[in-house]
Amino acid sequence: MPVPPKFRGKLGYDREKCIGCQLCIRVCPAKVIEFLAETKKIRIHVARCTFCAQCVDACPVNALSITPEFLLADTDRNSPHLIVQ
Repeated sequence: MPVPPKFRGKLGYDREKCIGCQLCIRVCPAKVIEFLAETKKIRIHVARCTFCAQCVDACPVNALSITPEFLLADTDRNSPHLIVQ
């Protein structure tokens, strides 16, 4: 069964597009995005995400997106499946 249009699922991240501006970090109400200073990239902890998509709207280079993936249940909140980087 397909997901409805404009469904807000797991965040997608294109590392190549990311310029390290940190705007996504500033607008995230749940504080799920971490800046990795050594690479000037981000890490997203999906287990804490509220799927508001404010980070997607704030990204000036469209490095963040919303995917239709919604099956995110896991017993480990630090599972690689729940961390986007």
